[in-house]
Amino acid sequence: MHPRVLAKVWAYFDAAGPKLGREWPITYRGTDDERVETLRSLGVKHFSALSYAHRPGVAEFMNDWTYDFAARVPEALTCATFYPEPEAAEYVARRIEDGAQLFKAHLQVGDFHADDPLLDRVWGALEDAQVPTVLHAGSGPTPGDFTGPASVERLLKRFPRLPLVIAHMGMPETEEFLDIASRYDEVRVDTTM
Repeated sequence: MHPRVLAKVWAYFDAAGPKLGREWPITYRGTDDERVETLRSLGVKHFSALSYAHRPGVAEFMNDWTYDFAARVPEALTCATFYPEPEAAEYVARRIEDGAQLFKAHLQVGDFHADDPLLDRVWGALEDAQVPTVLHAGSGPTPGDFTGPASVERLLKRFPRLPLVIAHMGMPETEEFLDIASRYDEVRVDTTM
């Protein structure tokens, strides 16, 4: 993640304790090089460098960073993000053409529903190309107006072959997201926390 953005993410979680009812410490606070070396020392062969756009106009800034990171680090997947904005379909198509292997979107941070009409062409392109998206859709760590399984279910009814990876098993709506994954062949859940 771009260093300026990463600093803000860490600051958010440093202050999140009162909102969550417990502390949420960041274990690996080193530099990019230190974190990559940690992954290598643990035997990790491939990993992602996921960023997510939190407002209009920042996705391509983040995508430039993740593409540069993947060019420098052979084990890193080429990742990208998007936001519901008029130009999203254009830059997502270009990123797919340029080799994106994985996308990330965060409904809670971005304040948008998965089935936002501005993303119709984005989801269509990702479904056609079979490029997966890690989607933070669950209401954890704190609920938001755009979290939960409802908009994901509506999205998948329109794009049933869309490859999605539901971040954090969709917590705390894990059961609902596991049900969705059981009905759509290209939907997975991840177990990270």
